Amino acid sequence: MTQVGIDDFDAFFREAHDCDPYPWQRRLAAAAVAGTWPPVLDLPTGSGKTAVIDIAVFALACQAALEPPARTAARRVFFCVNRRVIVDAAYERALRLAGRLLEAEASPTRWPTLHKVAAALRQLSTLRPESAPPLDVLELRGGLYRDNRWARSVTQPMVVCTTIDQFGSRLLFRGYGVSAHAAPIHASLAAYDSLVFLDEAHISKPFQQTLDAVRDYLDPQRWAEEAIGVSPFRLVAMTATPPKAAGQAAFRLDHTDRRTPRLAAVLGADKLVQLRVVSDLPKDLVSEAEAMAEAGQLGKAAVGIIVNRVATARAVHRLLCEAFPDAPVELVIGPMRPVDRDAQQRRLIPLIGPNRPDESAQLSFVVATQCLEVGADYDFDVLLTECASLDALRQRFGRLNRRGRPIAALAVVFIEVKALNPKKPDPVYGDALPKTWEWLTKWGQSKNVNFGIDAFDAYLNGQGLPVECLAPAARREPAVLLPAHLDLLCQTSPRPALEPNVAQLLHGPQPGEPDVQVCWRADLDAFPPDDWSEVVSLLPPTATECMTVPMSVVRRWLTGAEETGKDDAADLLELGGETAGTDAKPEATDGSAVKPERRGLLWRGLADNRLLTAVGDLHPGDTLILPVAAGGWEVLGHLPADASPDVAEAASVTARNRPVVRLHPHLFDREWPALQELFTRLTEPETVFGVEDWREALRALADDLQTGAEDKLPQHWPADALRTALHQLADPKLGLLRTPYPDGRGYVLTTRKRLAGRADWSLPLMDEGEDERSWIASAEPVTLAAHSRHVRDEIQRTVRALPLNIREEVFLAAAEAHDWGKADERFQALLQRADRTETWLLGASPLGLLAKSDGLPLTPLERRQAHERAGLPAGFRHEMLSVQMLETLLGSVGVPPAKPGNAGILPAEPGNVGVPPAGTELDLILYLIGTHHGRGRPLAPVVVDLEAPDVALTAELLGQSYTVAVSHAWREKAPPHRLDSGIGARFWRMQRRFGWWGAAYLETILRLADHQSSADEEAGLVS
Repeated sequence: MTQVGIDDFDAFFREAHDCDPYPWQRRLAAAAVAGTWPPVLDLPTGSGKTAVIDIAVFALACQAALEPPARTAARRVFFCVNRRVIVDAAYERALRLAGRLLEAEASPTRWPTLHKVAAALRQLSTLRPESAPPLDVLELRGGLYRDNRWARSVTQPMVVCTTIDQFGSRLLFRGYGVSAHAAPIHASLAAYDSLVFLDEAHISKPFQQTLDAVRDYLDPQRWAEEAIGVSPFRLVAMTATPPKAAGQAAFRLDHTDRRTPRLAAVLGADKLVQLRVVSDLPKDLVSEAEAMAEAGQLGKAAVGIIVNRVATARAVHRLLCEAFPDAPVELVIGPMRPVDRDAQQRRLIPLIGPNRPDESAQLSFVVATQCLEVGADYDFDVLLTECASLDALRQRFGRLNRRGRPIAALAVVFIEVKALNPKKPDPVYGDALPKTWEWLTKWGQSKNVNFGIDAFDAYLNGQGLPVECLAPAARREPAVLLPAHLDLLCQTSPRPALEPNVAQLLHGPQPGEPDVQVCWRADLDAFPPDDWSEVVSLLPPTATECMTVPMSVVRRWLTGAEETGKDDAADLLELGGETAGTDAKPEATDGSAVKPERRGLLWRGLADNRLLTAVGDLHPGDTLILPVAAGGWEVLGHLPADASPDVAEAASVTARNRPVVRLHPHLFDREWPALQELFTRLTEPETVFGVEDWREALRALADDLQTGAEDKLPQHWPADALRTALHQLADPKLGLLRTPYPDGRGYVLTTRKRLAGRADWSLPLMDEGEDERSWIASAEPVTLAAHSRHVRDEIQRTVRALPLNIREEVFLAAAEAHDWGKADERFQALLQRADRTETWLLGASPLGLLAKSDGLPLTPLERRQAHERAGLPAGFRHEMLSVQMLETLLGSVGVPPAKPGNAGILPAEPGNVGVPPAGTELDLILYLIGTHHGRGRPLAPVVVDLEAPDVALTAELLGQSYTVAVSHAWREKAPPHRLDSGIGARFWRMQRRFGWWGAAYLETILRLADHQSSADEEAGLVS
């Protein structure tokens, strides 16, 4: 393969985006390829700064052939911005690049440079080509389990677009919406082999300083006994509105950039602004729009209206719809479901997207909150905005004539009279609001203020934005991250009762508003609350169907407190949603009861979900699933007028790439004879109504839709989509899976195999530490010996691709022994869908000891029943038994001492059964095994197991065959949850030896190798 070099950058950029790079992009690419990323990028809005993503990917490709430490480019690129609406422009740009790279693999003559780049990126990944693209791209939305493709590999090149809350909470072992047992994976992947772009860093100072502290704590010379060998993350701060103290070390545009016609047009475009003091902002905003329309100033203009509060945006949207009934009017706020936002994006792109024509084709309005200030690649002709802090205003004006088109851009800034009262600071922007207005009026005394980039810079005269005019978040003092905090945060299973406030570490001593995810399900209306957990487990929620809402807004709605006054929430994470003074609303306390008609299900994974009856049980990042009858979407967020509250199927297909249909009489309450006939047959036994009968019935339903049954469908099922899904479910190649509803009146139908022809890739079964199916289920039975071999081979490929200081044999030994505990006869009974007596009488499966079963129950109730039938105690952990078995083996027979060619494990001393023998490598092996499902950090779960049987198996360990056995007496005498079992002490030894994130990274290598092997087994890629 021909190596990629800096001389290829222009061709790479042109093939990826059909245009030439700016001079600054070439200079930055040269620095990145040389490994010298500048710490600060000071680039104006509209100058194409999201191209840093392309540059980071290109630099990685250029360095792919180098060996560390010469290779400094990171595999994972995080683009962080402090908005609830993740940077759509950055995500779409990265997605476009990833798509071109994938196409270039098959079309080297059309895109020769991208073909080279794709090949270079492939060199860095250990994933099979059929499992992953050259470059993976995704958004971190949080709140949902098994929706974490970014956390599937330590070697896969990827770009992740994320909010500060989602990235920062993961980095600190407390990922919002991430299970405690998956937290170490997310923390370690964020901390190592990563490049973090922090956009609008000037309003995220507390988080930037927390990142600086974390980077200091990742220094192995100061905070660990050994370096793991992988480089910690690198931080690049970006801002288009630097304050006065930004410093002189920033990377900036130079004269060559300003001579570029495209960029010169952006920088030189005038944006003249009028100032208005008003008494009723929503009414006066709409009145201004009507007056401009009557004066002929709007014509066919694309008008943007940006305000500071969600309630104001709702009011303006309502009034505009009344005043301009024939014009498109879109409401863009943070609390929207991704499925609705994607549809909205498709409507907005022709009107205000990056490739819009110079002149608009029709009059249109977009009403938005702060969520459009950063990252939205929208281009308005007219901007009407509420006054905000000066840095926020400058960002807003980055959406006005963004491309420097030859038009006369119009703009008005409004402020309400009450906001000018110096004795009552604005609840969102504090005293920065009147200070900004004072600054604007000073420059607008003789003429209109000009927010054009060059014109505005002339006001500043090289001094940066006045500090007193910046948003409070830009002036907020950081919370200090101490080693004692990390000792608490690294404990993820179990978590300490008292621990640091992560929100303060991300946003300062007065943190902003945390989020929760909310979605609606129509089938919950047909069941009592006690059955909701079973119902949702049939089709777990996905991020696409969930609305991201400030937690306090949800709490107020749950208790009915929103009825005492209007919602006054801002749409900024760093500013929060709570107001102060006389406008403040009563906040629900932790003990407040949820109104019975608004109860929902708290979903934290298949093994941890519960009915929400008190608001104190709702925590940041939680997912709340409500019945449609509960309503609330008009208060919590925004659903377009034609949108269904329940979009579970559409969202699930997007997330899982499998067709799915929920068939229940409550969901299809209109008379549909073909479906009613199917419902009457659901009670028939499998021998009468089998799989082929199901397929025939599904085809009949699809054919019936073709002949005019569309009016019988519920709102969430367009006829074409349902007809397609039914045909896919009837396809014998995909394998029909049927799971009954608790009342036996319906089924959730899906397929075992994924759909072909989609632009996403096979994903591993993500083990969040809670989802049992991910570690004991597969399409076909998998033996323990085969699974151990698959994990060993996968981890060997991974370790050889990483610059680790730990010997390969340590990971191989951990991989081979990690599942020995599944040899317990009760666990084998579970996998064989039998009881313990049957397994004892019949012996092992004909295949031998199993690691994965092909027919495990899916619902929580069925799983509990299966565990009881097999005799497994509640909370049984096979990995803890694996640790005991390896300790017992080493205590009885020992292993060869350290010498070239073997594992380097020192022998155990006779009699030290169950005690970690001497040898640091053995200590690490036992640690990796015990934590490979997220437990044992620092303690093993308490399991009362009075009937633990003797366990024995013959297994391979580093090329030698051993008979491994542990007795009932020993298991009863020394359970892993005892404080003297060695589990806790070993955890703290690893933290001191490798550091808080280093130990987690080593765990992650084994865990993700296990996940990927399971995915390959499921897909039939290994034998």
